[in-house]
Amino acid sequence: MKLITTFFLLLAASLHAQTIIQGDIKLNYSESMFTDNAFKKDFGNVVKATTDWHAGDFFGEETVFAGVTVKNSGTKPMFFHYYVAFFDKDKNLVGTTGQGSFGDKGLTPGEETQMGSCLINLPKDKYKAIVSYQAVIYETDIPPKKK
Repeated sequence: MKLITTFFLLLAASLHAQTIIQGDIKLNYSESMFTDNAFKKDFGNVVKATTDWHAGDFFGEETVFAGVTVKNSGTKPMFFHYYVAFFDKDKNLVGTTGQGSFGDKGLTPGEETQMGSCLINLPKDKYKAIVSYQAVIYETDIPPKKK
């Protein structure tokens, strides 16, 4: 019994989790970097992520804006990595991107930030081939090891 109690205490002390979302998608095109008709979906455990995906022009290149807004809903600083991949009808990869927390302090409790650097530049009209996605967020309360 003591071993089981110790196991659950250790498990509660350090959180390592991943959340995967996937599904069909049709990306909307916007003339602006910001749009009201972006693809929105919430996921994550303690680090709550909300997608904000659409296509548009970014300095003359057709781009998939694949960022997320993340918020630490917990009571400890959290560290995370987010990745997303987009696929065509034959399940071929069209593009992928990712971003994670930075620094030694992580995302503090209650803090919200936008991962806006998640951009995928594509050939003209290639975003129209995207029909599905898969995204993952890894989260932990353990800071990265220093070298």
